[in-house]
Amino acid sequence: MRASSQTRLSDRRRALLEQASVALRGHLVALWRLTGGQAVAELVSRPGLPQQFVEFDVAGLLQRWGRVAPAGSLWVGCRIDADHWHVAPVRSDPPDPPPTGIERRSPERLVMELAGFSLGALERIWTAADQATVYLCSALCILDVCLGRIRTAQVLTPGVQAHLLSDLVGVADAIDQALSA
Repeated sequence: MRASSQTRLSDRRRALLEQASVALRGHLVALWRLTGGQAVAELVSRPGLPQQFVEFDVAGLLQRWGRVAPAGSLWVGCRIDADHWHVAPVRSDPPDPPPTGIERRSPERLVMELAGFSLGALERIWTAADQATVYLCSALCILDVCLGRIRTAQVLTPGVQAHLLSDLVGVADAIDQALSA
């Protein structure tokens, strides 16, 4: 993914974290990525806070819960007070309903579950949209090459025609890939 796409993805993630923070009456919301057995904060709802406000041992918490989180997985969390966080995975499948059918999760926990689900579902859409843009830009570049061949050709010989047809097949393939992204 291009750097500009990553920037846009970061902006989109931050906007969702800020919305979750508003839903939680201004509490800090953070997004962590697990790398090398440690959780690294990627974004927070209020940038510029001192590091101690964002530091939290997500990996240790998951171990205490008996959960194994794969490296690279994303987690979203809300800081309620100095030692109290609500944490949920970023995923595209909705969380399971309560086993007894009676909801016992706190409103803060439910907001975190929803934020994690929203981030996971929307990232699939955002990534596909960014990928479609790449395919369409590729098709445009191929069309530029076609136009260049036509402009420079004195005569459209069978060889030039074959190159043009081949290029147009590439354009059609790129457009098909953009539509399926």
